[in-house]
Amino acid sequence: MSFYEKEMQSRQVSDDANGGTRVRPPRVSVIIPTYYDWLRLKKCVVALENQSLAQDDFEVIIVNNAPDDSPPADFHLPKNFIMIKEAKPGSYAARNAALKISRGEIVAFTDSDCIPDPYWLEAAINRLDKGAERVAGKVELFFKSEKLTLVEIYEKAFGFDQERYANRGGAVTANMVTWSKNFEIVGYFNDSLMSGGDNEWGVRANDKGIPVEYAQEVVVNHPARSNIKDILKKRRRVMGGQLNKMKKNSKKSFIIILAKGYFPPMRALKLFSEKELTFTERLLAYLLCYYFKSYSATYRLALILGLAKPERS
Repeated sequence: MSFYEKEMQSRQVSDDANGGTRVRPPRVSVIIPTYYDWLRLKKCVVALENQSLAQDDFEVIIVNNAPDDSPPADFHLPKNFIMIKEAKPGSYAARNAALKISRGEIVAFTDSDCIPDPYWLEAAINRLDKGAERVAGKVELFFKSEKLTLVEIYEKAFGFDQERYANRGGAVTANMVTWSKNFEIVGYFNDSLMSGGDNEWGVRANDKGIPVEYAQEVVVNHPARSNIKDILKKRRRVMGGQLNKMKKNSKKSFIIILAKGYFPPMRALKLFSEKELTFTERLLAYLLCYYFKSYSATYRLALILGLAKPERS
């Protein structure tokens, strides 16, 4: 019997033991897609076990997006957690699979590499109960050591500016909480996308008159990427998610990329006024930003010309 079958059987036995009585649904459904990431997921599970919110008030649905990869033998699921499989590639397909079986009136999203603050869910519920429709919570980066690598300096300068996303109507799903009814209004995530589906859903939500609020007190901790390979992988994934849009007018996209893609990033100059960074950190972050911009331009051209294929999340 597989890990998953044991879990579902355990749920059925529990229901039978209750004499078929209907258990009160949890108020919040936490949704976490995972893809070959058991070690970090274990830490996420522990953090959710330690929430200030009572365990009976929320459920956690973990979606394994690599169905051929089974959890380690010592992987522990608390009683209010379940794990399902989703064979269709992509984190948005995984999130949609969880949404279809979620029971909470509130849905909270995070990722398998994240460590939610102990008051994460309680703070998010308070915001929603006070009238918020969508909450874009703070994504707090943490580092391997006090001595930052070059890429960690870049992440410190540019990584996960959730407040900026919220001002534009979006929110990264590393820390996004909303009423489940909003998915009935807006629809599910676009599961044909390998990246950018959270922003695309946010645009549709805005079009439906569902605003988003940035909530600094709703905190999820996220590890900073520490090497260039990780950043480039993310860039390829994001740009792969934009391929259909680029192909709609490939000639125009090609010209724009050539005209703008290799110029120094002007908007990034604002980081030189960032008080939390030293001048050396600002300069290094800017130079790396320029390198990533040039790399992105080259990769976009390769996608349009069919010399590269989009990567999955």
